[in-house]
Amino acid sequence: MAKKISGQEYVQYLTEQFVEYIEKPSEQKIEAKKQAKAQKEQWLVRWFGAGGASLQLWLNKRRESR
Repeated sequence: MAKKISGQEYVQYLTEQFVEYIEKPSEQKIEAKKQAKAQKEQWLVRWFGAGGASLQLWLNKRRESR
């Protein structure tokens, strides 16, 4: 079961996260965003899993044959 925290602990956690984000240089923020975007799966795979990926392969192959 998840540990329950008090409101004061939660505010402290949020404050620490906010300060950490603000103090981070903008170049690091931009690089982290680019890395996260590169690791993100395509929407078809996220929504439909392997079936979506196979559908995409099939459609690409069909387009190439025309």
